Amino acid sequence: MHRAIFSGQRIPRELVVLPTEEYYRRRYRGSRRGRWLLFIVTAVAVFVAALGAGAARAGQGVTLNEIESGDLLFSGAQQGGYVPAVHLASRARISVRGLVAEVLLQQEFANRSGDWQEAVYVLPLPEDAAVNGLEIQVGERRIVGKVREREEAAKIYRAARAAGKRAALLEQQRPNLFTNKVANIAPGETVHVQIRYLQPVHYDTGTFSLRLPTTLTPRYIPGEVLADTELVTDSSGWALPTDQVPDAHNIAPTMQPAAELTAIGSHKISIEVELDGGLPLADITSPYHDIDIAKRADGRYSIRLRDGEAVMDRDFALHWRPRSSSMPRAALFTESRKITAEGGGREGTYLQLLLLPPDAGDIVRRLPREVVYVIDTSGSMSGNSIRQAKESLQLALSRLQPNDRFNVIEFNSDTRAFFPRPVAANSANIQQARSRVEGLQATGGTEMAPALRLALSQQMPGSDALVHQVVFITDGAVGNERALFELIQQSLRDARLFTVGIGSAPNNHFMRKAAQFGRGSTVTIGDLGEVQERMQTLFTKLENPLATDLQLQWPQELLVDAYPKRVPDLYRGEPLQLVAKIQGGVLAGEVQLRGRLAGQQFVHKLALKESDADQGAGIGSLWARAKIEALRDQQLQSGEQSDAGKTLRGQILQLALDHQLASPYTSFVAVEEKVVRPEGERLSKSPVPNAVARGQVLQRQTYPRTAAGLYTQLLTAAGLLSLAGLLRRGRLARGKMLRHLRDLLRKMLPRPTTTGRCARGAVERGLVASPVRTR
Repeated sequence: MHRAIFSGQRIPRELVVLPTEEYYRRRYRGSRRGRWLLFIVTAVAVFVAALGAGAARAGQGVTLNEIESGDLLFSGAQQGGYVPAVHLASRARISVRGLVAEVLLQQEFANRSGDWQEAVYVLPLPEDAAVNGLEIQVGERRIVGKVREREEAAKIYRAARAAGKRAALLEQQRPNLFTNKVANIAPGETVHVQIRYLQPVHYDTGTFSLRLPTTLTPRYIPGEVLADTELVTDSSGWALPTDQVPDAHNIAPTMQPAAELTAIGSHKISIEVELDGGLPLADITSPYHDIDIAKRADGRYSIRLRDGEAVMDRDFALHWRPRSSSMPRAALFTESRKITAEGGGREGTYLQLLLLPPDAGDIVRRLPREVVYVIDTSGSMSGNSIRQAKESLQLALSRLQPNDRFNVIEFNSDTRAFFPRPVAANSANIQQARSRVEGLQATGGTEMAPALRLALSQQMPGSDALVHQVVFITDGAVGNERALFELIQQSLRDARLFTVGIGSAPNNHFMRKAAQFGRGSTVTIGDLGEVQERMQTLFTKLENPLATDLQLQWPQELLVDAYPKRVPDLYRGEPLQLVAKIQGGVLAGEVQLRGRLAGQQFVHKLALKESDADQGAGIGSLWARAKIEALRDQQLQSGEQSDAGKTLRGQILQLALDHQLASPYTSFVAVEEKVVRPEGERLSKSPVPNAVARGQVLQRQTYPRTAAGLYTQLLTAAGLLSLAGLLRRGRLARGKMLRHLRDLLRKMLPRPTTTGRCARGAVERGLVASPVRTR
C-alpha cells in the first residue's frame, strides 16, 4: 500500500532536487498569457477613462490647457473653467390663420472667441412641420437659401466653408429633428439664421393647439457599433453609427444643464403669437409658460411671454377653446396656386378640411377590455418623467372594471412583465400591480423593441370577445423609430396601440406615428399637474366606441389627391383632418363622410365652394409634406433599397424640389458669394449643446447607449484598473508564496528511505530527480 509523501516513508536526501531560482525564472518566462491579460486590461481602462474625460468636457467645462481645435469657449461659473459653447438666442414669431400656423424661427449664433467658427446645432421642430425657408442675415446683408438634393447641398456647403465663404446648411435627420450648420462666423460676430416653416393646428376634444419644441430628450441608440466605422469628422454628436441607427452621430447632440447655459446668457427664447382662430374663443392657455394676452379691434389676439423670454428647456404649447355655442362641426379652407415659373407640380387648388363625427353620447354600453400597460423605466425617464409615468399608470389601473383583464410590462435595458399573461382586474391583482408600480425606478437603456413585441403578443386564447388595447407610456427617446414602426405593423393583429408622451420634451414624432400604425391615439403629459386631465382624455377614448369604416365621397367631376389616403378610425372627440389637392374642375358640390358609430350608420356632409379670399396660405406646402410622409410610410413597407423604395425616393425628391421643402432627400443651403475668412485663418468647429429638458437628470453620453454616462465610464475604468492591480499583485503574491514554500521544504522535509507512488508523482512534477534504478 502506497502512503503519502509526508508519511513515515522516506526519500533519500540525495534524490531530492528542490526548485531553484532558474526553475522559477524559466517557468514564468514561458507563461506570457498573464502578462498579455494585464496589458490589455490596463489599456482598456485607460481608454475608457479617456472617453469619460471627453464626456466631461462636453458639459462640465475645460481648462485653458485642455483646449483643442474646434472649441468655442466662454467663461464658466467656476474660476479657471470654460464652457465650450456657442452663444445661442432664439425668437419665434407665430401667425395662426384657421388651421395653419406659420412660424418664423430666428436663431442668433454669437462668436465671442478670437477664432473663426463653424456652429453646429441639432434643432428640434414639430414632427409635422413643412420647412420651406432658410435665410442668413449678417448686419444688413441677407442670403436666401435654396433647396437642393441632399448630397449636392452638402457638397456646396463644404466647398463654401473651405473657401472661407459664409454659409448655412439645414438638413433633416428625422421629421422632428434637423441639423443647422453655420460656417465662417467671424470673431465677435453674430449671425442670424431664420427658418420658416408651416404646421397644421390640431383639434381634439373641443380644443385647438400647437406646440413649439425648444429642446429634446437624448435618443437611445441601440445596436452594435459598425465594424467598418471610420472616424466621423463632419459630426458633433456623441454617438457612433450602429447597425440599427447608422446616422447616430447626427442625432446625438451634447446636452448641458440649462442653468449653466443661462448663466452665460445663452439658450433663451422669445415667443410672439398672432392668433386668428376664426371663432369666438372661451379661453387661451399655455400650460408650461406664463403668457400675456391682448385682444385687438379686428378680433385677433396678440400673445407673448410674460417675462419677455424663457429658458429653452421645455416645449412651448398653446391651447385655445371656442365658446360652447361656437364649437365647430366642420371647417374648410382653400388656397389657389397658379405658379408656373418654378416647379411645375405646384398649380392647383389646395384644400384643408376638418369634419367632426357625431357623438355617441354616454348611453352606449362599455365593452370589457384586455389592456396591457407598458411603462418606460429607462435612464432618460429619470427625474420628473418617471413620477409622471407612475402617476399616469396608477390612474389607469384605478379605471379598470371587474370584467376587464390587464397586465403591466416595464422595460429599460431588460423587459419584465408583472404577470406571465393578462389577469383578471380583481382587487388583489390590481393592488399587487399598484405596489410594484410604486417601486419602479428609472435606470438603464431604452430597449423598446422587446417590450413592444411582448406587449403585442399578450392576447389570451379565447379572449376574442374583449377589446384588445396596449397603452405605451414613454418619452419616445429612441433613435431607431422606423424599425419600431415596422415591428408595430407586423405584430399588431387586432390590438390598438395608444401612446402617452411623457416629459418636457418628448419625441412626438415617435408618439404620433406609433399610435397611427397602431390604429390608436396619443396624448402628451408635460407636467405632473396635467396627469389627471390628460389621462382623462385618454380614458374617454379607451372606454367609448369609435367611428369606424369611414369613407370620404368627393364630387365625381373632381380629381382629388387627399392625405391621409386611408381615413383612420376616429375616437371620441377626434375630428377627421385632411389636406387635398383638387384638379379637374370648379370647386363645387359637397363632400360626404360616411361611417359607423356604435353600430349605427351616419353621414356628414360639407359643401365645397370657391373663394377669392386667401383663406389658407400655406396649405399647398402642408399637402406636399403630408404626401411625403405617406410615401415614406410606403417605403417602410417595401424597403428603402428595394426597386419600389428607390422609385418612391424619386417621387419624394421631386415633390420636395417642386415645393421647396426640406425632406429626407433635400436640404436647404445658403451661401454668401463673398469670401470673408482671410486665407490662412483656421476654422474651428463648435457644437452648440441643447439644454437639458426641465425635470430631467443629465446623463453624460459618449457611448452609443444613453444608459452609460460619464460616471458609469469612470467607475468602469476604476474597476478595470483595480483588476489590473489585482492581477499584478496576484503574480507577486504567488511568487512570494512559492519562495516561502521552497524555504519551508528545505527546513522541514525529512529524509526519505523508500520511493513509492507519491514519489513518482513528485518526479513527474519536476520536484525530485529520477532515481537510478538498480537491481
